[in-house]
Amino acid sequence: MSKQILLIALFYLFAIPKIFAQVSEYRGQTSTGAYYKIEVPQAWLPEDGLVIWNHGYQGYTQTSPDSNPSLGPLADVALEQGYAIAASSFSQTGWAVFNSHIDNQQLFEKFVELVGMPDKVFIQGGSMGGIVSLRDIESGLIPNVDGALLFCGAVAGAQNWYNAFDLRMIYEAVCEDVSGAGLPTQSWYEQPSLVRGELDFLDSLERCTGLITSEQVGGVLGALLRSSDQNERLNRILDITQIDISFLLLNLGYAVFELPSLVNHPKKLNGLLPFDNAAVDYGDADINLRVKRNAALPSSRQLLLENYSPSGNIRDTKIVSIHTSRDDLVSVGNQRLLRDLIPASQLSIAVAVEEEPSHCGFSYDESLSAWNSLRSWVDGGAQPNAQDIQHTCKKNNSDTGQCRFDFSFELPSSALIFPRNFSAPTLGTNSYDSATSTISIEALKQAGEPGSYNLELVPSLQNDSVFNLGDIEFIVDVGSWQHQALFLPDQQMLYLPSLKILPWAKNDPKYNVFMYYTNESGQETLKLLEFETTND
Repeated sequence: MSKQILLIALFYLFAIPKIFAQVSEYRGQTSTGAYYKIEVPQAWLPEDGLVIWNHGYQGYTQTSPDSNPSLGPLADVALEQGYAIAASSFSQTGWAVFNSHIDNQQLFEKFVELVGMPDKVFIQGGSMGGIVSLRDIESGLIPNVDGALLFCGAVAGAQNWYNAFDLRMIYEAVCEDVSGAGLPTQSWYEQPSLVRGELDFLDSLERCTGLITSEQVGGVLGALLRSSDQNERLNRILDITQIDISFLLLNLGYAVFELPSLVNHPKKLNGLLPFDNAAVDYGDADINLRVKRNAALPSSRQLLLENYSPSGNIRDTKIVSIHTSRDDLVSVGNQRLLRDLIPASQLSIAVAVEEEPSHCGFSYDESLSAWNSLRSWVDGGAQPNAQDIQHTCKKNNSDTGQCRFDFSFELPSSALIFPRNFSAPTLGTNSYDSATSTISIEALKQAGEPGSYNLELVPSLQNDSVFNLGDIEFIVDVGSWQHQALFLPDQQMLYLPSLKILPWAKNDPKYNVFMYYTNESGQETLKLLEFETTND
């Protein structure tokens, strides 16, 4: 290592402050591996306060943390107002919520070490940074957060990923008969190669929907370049998924490239597959029959939701949360969950109603008015509502088109297009006879195959949680989708919904049961993996 490189390394290791004009800057790395950046006005005092910025999602092509993290869209104005401002790169890229609260705890501790303990702390976060901010607040690892400003936050947390999963499932069902339109990987959890995978992805979209060429040309002419079949398939995907055409490429890209990155990362889900749709009604009879059905272990689903789903325990923090109305990447429905979780006295939501869809497409004045409204509220002023934030924006801007908050905007009922409640009626009856220890299964379907089966599983003589295959009967499908028992050959997993333990009474619980299939030395066996009670 050269002396020059060594000096540079030592500079970042010890975070020597640099002076730019009237701001001191500190950079370095914390023990988690996250980089930090701190800027402090020269005349800063503890009563001036600290702002922490939480950045948004970074895609699968960025495999290491950014050594020069952004301080956010309002950094300059916060510094001018006298605040110190700090940001972490986070130690993980992509869905960084698994460890972001530890990263930010160390960021705060580093600020206290280098600068001092602030009397007042604000958090700002955009997109994924919204759920990062909530985790910061709820974990309590940054003490006494006074206020938080969230920009189009993914505040419904990890469940937002179900929208990406469902989009891929629907896309594949619509496009499955189109020659050459397969996505780069057969399974949703396989990571495509970088260049070849991206080319295959774009080719799939073009062959199925004509989207790539038509979007490049744009307007009416671009739409005319699509064939009638491509138009029909495109409109069908958009109608079922309820997303705008301008988001299809981006959202499907998340489904094809980012989902596998999330599930295969060794420090995130490490190969666990938390996404299921066995009980989801997609509202279209043909799609319900065509779509690939998946089941997921409860423990896998739980691990995803733990990283992170908000609880609503925000202590005394005051939150202003703003969203754009036609955001189809992070749906404005995220605000519904926030409203349902957090006391109204601590939460103000304002939605900017837009003509053209955007993700976080706020004007500078909208962002600034939300920030200043939060500051006033924390300093003892009245709690602002959307009308107040709109008024503040208009008061400081002669162009009213830059201020679009609408007090009357009605939030959607959910952040999810197809909510998971596991309450779909089950085809057939699955039961466990406590007297004989036999499991009877009706209408078991192998994923991707026609027909269903009635069968019995009989207990192994060596282990009462291991079963052997008994009698099997093939039956013809009923011709319409039903929630039913499912065998997933790629995972070697058997899913049994709404299983009754006999004798069973009306008020007794039912269980979703998950079993693992093996074939050793010609002996086919199934071993109990997990179970959960069901709402059915």
